[in-house]
Amino acid sequence: MGISISEVQSSGISFLGTEITNTMVWTWLVLILLSALFIWLGSGLKVKPEGKKQIISEMIYGAIDDMVISNMGSGAKAFVPYFLALFSFLLVSNIISFVSLGVVRAPTADIATPAAMAILTFILTQYNKIKVTGIKAYFKSFIEPIPIMLPMNIIGELANPVSLTFRLFGNMMGGMMLGALIYAMLVGSNFIPIWISFAAILLTVLLLTKQYKKIKTLEKGKKILVIGLAIICMLPLFPMAVVHGYFDVFAGCLQAYIFCMLSMLFIAA
Repeated sequence: MGISISEVQSSGISFLGTEITNTMVWTWLVLILLSALFIWLGSGLKVKPEGKKQIISEMIYGAIDDMVISNMGSGAKAFVPYFLALFSFLLVSNIISFVSLGVVRAPTADIATPAAMAILTFILTQYNKIKVTGIKAYFKSFIEPIPIMLPMNIIGELANPVSLTFRLFGNMMGGMMLGALIYAMLVGSNFIPIWISFAAILLTVLLLTKQYKKIKTLEKGKKILVIGLAIICMLPLFPMAVVHGYFDVFAGCLQAYIFCMLSMLFIAA
């Protein structure tokens, strides 16, 4: 038995002559999920918060607003919606493989997704520079301090989206590969999601129904057998918690934050 991670491949569906890949499918699912979430959070807002939903909405917006202002200045509030959408998309896209390694492929583990986000940041960077300095000063900056620096200045501008792309892609793809290797070493099979699902269902039955009380009344031998089976079913949870907890949740949150922070610095420069 072996471990594999899902590859970037066609889903077997084409639209207008374009093959639909699994990366596109998972990206659309993330976008649909986030769209539904933000439409729900943004509905029925009032001047004075009256419910937990609006408080949560304002906390999320306020956190991104503080991050943008602290890194780009108070005049950059127009970028708050962009970075709210960018951070949310990257965060969910990074941690989505938490569901099941080898089945769900994180969109950011496909170089096309980080590249698209980096290109958006690059376009906004150039737009903001032209808006702030003017078109004449913008082109003049490429030949400063001396005209011979023109190639270096152009390379410096193009290096920003390239570094953003490969930093995010490398970390997410590397996390998937290391996770697969750890699964192969500790478990040796792609069936671990089935074990985890079974363990989760079993624990839910034990904790949320009367079955737990029934187990307490069993004879000693039967009680040991039932508890032993439950522990065996739970064993895969521990390596999975380590793998997904670090490579998906921790690294995913960190890389989404770093991508947004660098994007803010590039745009504000």
